[in-house]
Amino acid sequence: MKTKETIIEQQKDFIQEMKDKTLSFINSIDKSEIETILLSGSVARRDYFPEKKENGEYNGMVDLIVMRKNASSVTAEDIFGANQESGIPFHCLKIDGVWFEILFTDFIDKEKFSHFEEPRKFSVLESQILYDPNNSYKNEIEKINHFAKDDLKNNLDNTLGYIHYLVSDYKKDRWYRRGAFIQLHENLNTAIRASVRALFYLNGFYSPAEDRAIYYSHSLQKLPENYAKSIVQVCNQNTDSEEDYFRREKIFMGIVGFIEKSKSF
Repeated sequence: MKTKETIIEQQKDFIQEMKDKTLSFINSIDKSEIETILLSGSVARRDYFPEKKENGEYNGMVDLIVMRKNASSVTAEDIFGANQESGIPFHCLKIDGVWFEILFTDFIDKEKFSHFEEPRKFSVLESQILYDPNNSYKNEIEKINHFAKDDLKNNLDNTLGYIHYLVSDYKKDRWYRRGAFIQLHENLNTAIRASVRALFYLNGFYSPAEDRAIYYSHSLQKLPENYAKSIVQVCNQNTDSEEDYFRREKIFMGIVGFIEKSKSF
């Protein structure tokens, strides 16, 4: 598996090229009604790894978060022109062969941030400031980070409680007596996904979307010993096997034990 760190090293010149093109694009637009612009997504993480198509363009987009000024009614269309990709729930446009995917929003303060779904919180906090002339966001991010610290602690406690509920004797007995091992395995799968989120909380991050969480979890600093091997073993399953359920559960509880012993903020 190509880890995040491997890709960062491999793509460092390409990432710089994408950042330079992004800054050139930002410098070309009217920012009179814009308060802050953030670089987000894989270019901000430095692991942007798109496929190059036959026409020389890349099968990927540079993610931006563009915040308009308070009380402004300007729209993304006013600034960037028409959306060029209606199938994606963001404002998309292509400039000089580079696609940009833009979340156009009101200014993100602590209150607005607190109501975001978790993947959006993850996206905001991994972002880099490209434009913030009044230091509005720079000042607000201190408040957001203070909120996030307490929020992550609560998320970790609640997630551990949910994990123990999913693998409790009460929950297992219901399905064990029915011989419904497929449901036992599915409950364990749900607990595994929850434990991956808990590892992000343990490391001081919100969890990304589930379609990328396990991959990025390998780059966290606080991880159980032999995590890469354990997560593979615990995810492999024989769905209708009682024996395999308890094999997986034993490995999984080792991961949970590590989280419980290590949690501190």
